[in-house]
Amino acid sequence: MNTSAPSVPVPSAARLLEIATSAAHAAAEYLRSLDRDHLAREYKTSSHDIVTEHDRASEEIIVAELRRRLPSARIVGEEGGVRAAEGPAAESDGPVVSFYVDPIDGTSNFAAGLPLFCVSIGVSVDDELVAGVIDAPILGQVFAAADGAATLNGRPLAPRATRPAADALVVSGFPGHTIGREFPEFAGRAAVELGEGVSSVRHLGTAALELAYVAAGWADATALGRINSWDVAAGFHILRRAGGSIRTWPGTGDAQRPDHLQPAYVACTGPERLEILDALQDELQALRVPAV
Repeated sequence: MNTSAPSVPVPSAARLLEIATSAAHAAAEYLRSLDRDHLAREYKTSSHDIVTEHDRASEEIIVAELRRRLPSARIVGEEGGVRAAEGPAAESDGPVVSFYVDPIDGTSNFAAGLPLFCVSIGVSVDDELVAGVIDAPILGQVFAAADGAATLNGRPLAPRATRPAADALVVSGFPGHTIGREFPEFAGRAAVELGEGVSSVRHLGTAALELAYVAAGWADATALGRINSWDVAAGFHILRRAGGSIRTWPGTGDAQRPDHLQPAYVACTGPERLEILDALQDELQALRVPAV
C-alpha cells in the first residue's frame, strides 16, 4: 500500500507570477510608505553588507502573503533562510515550488535615500525557473515574466541585440570588493580591462535591477563573480523571456546545479555575448579551481 502523501497540484506559471506579484506589491507599498531620511542600519559581515529593520519587515510581509496564497510552497529568503512547505506539501513527493525572495535588493541605496532598490521574487518548480517579478517601489517600475513575454509595467519588452564591446554599456560592480579580497591582483586588472574594453561601466548597487535593465535593453550586459539565488532568480527568468542570454560559472561548487544556484554569471541583452566579460569569468573560474 502506498503511504506517501498525495502530490499537491502545482499552479500554472501565470498563477505563480500573479502570487509573486501580489506579494512583491504588498512589500513595495510598505517600503513606499517609509521615511527613508531616518533609517537605522546594522551590519551583517562588514560595512559593505548592511541590513535594516525594513529588510526583515519587508520579507515578513512577503512571506505572509505567499503563505496565505500558496502554503504548499517552499520559501528561500535573504533574511529568513529556507522555510519549508506547510500542510500536505510538506509530506508530498510531488513537484516543489520555491519562491526566492530578496525583500530589498540594493539595501545600501535604500538606506542612503537613493531610489535604486527593489523587491525581487523568483519562482521555480523543481529548480526550473518559471516566473519572476522585480518591483522598484520608488521608480514605479515592475518587471515581470511567466511563460510569455517579459513585461515592464504590463508592456512587453522587445528583444534587441547585444552591442559590440566598443559601444556596450555594462551595468555591474564586477569584479567587486568580494573578489578583490579573494583575488586582489585579478580584481585590479579585471576592473581596468573591463573599463577600457567597453564603452562604459555603471554600478547600480542592485543585481536584480541591473538584470532587469539589461532585459529591457537599456544596457548590454551585467555580471557578478559572487551572488545568491534570491538576488538573481527573478532577473534571470525575466531576462531570458526578454530574449537575453545568460552564462554561469560554478566556482568550487557543482556545475550541474541550475543557473540561479551558481555563484557567477554574465547576462547579455541579446544572444550575442560580450566576450570580454565571459573571458574574465573564465579566468576567475580558473583561479578558483586550478587545473590539475
